[in-house]
Amino acid sequence: MRRLPLILFLLVIVSDGVAQNAPRLRLSRADLTVLGVTIGVTSRVQVESALGTAAEFRIGSREGADNAVCYRSSLKNDDTVVVFYFGALGGWTDVTQISVSQGEPASIGSAHCAASRTVSRNLKFLKGLSLGMSSADVRQMLGPPSRAKKSKLSYYVSHNCTSGKVNGAKDDANPCEVVDSVEATFTALDKLTYVTFYHFVDK
Repeated sequence: MRRLPLILFLLVIVSDGVAQNAPRLRLSRADLTVLGVTIGVTSRVQVESALGTAAEFRIGSREGADNAVCYRSSLKNDDTVVVFYFGALGGWTDVTQISVSQGEPASIGSAHCAASRTVSRNLKFLKGLSLGMSSADVRQMLGPPSRAKKSKLSYYVSHNCTSGKVNGAKDDANPCEVVDSVEATFTALDKLTYVTFYHFVDK
């Protein structure tokens, strides 16, 4: 089995150290899907086929930085933005992370987001979350966080899986590791304004 990237390894340690007794968040394929785009499944070509052409840009300047495309609501008085990231874990081809925010997140810099009527503040994602919810709402839907600050809830969870079955039985000889991560940021009035999440399988 490949070793987890250092940052993910550290995040798993943080999770185990801060919230040992918390229910362990597990993201299903439905949880990982926004606007028909699924982390680890949907390619850049498929994103644009479903949502329209969007200019690609880079997140950060470091070696191995993610590529991304973004879409903003074309509805009046709606500043919702959805960003799809294409990182090393997906070969810079498949979606590896998604964020949903009120306004353009600082991480995308001056990138131009394509307008889309499918993007709106009523968008549901991650077990039914939506922008504007309170931190109590998010805790109720996702469970206790790994780490909590005044304006941010962070979830970093690692759990085991198996790579398949042999003759109908679990293949315990070839285990794999799953890492689920969610970060939610709130305004001073405790309104959900930004969420980013990823799902990584290390076989």
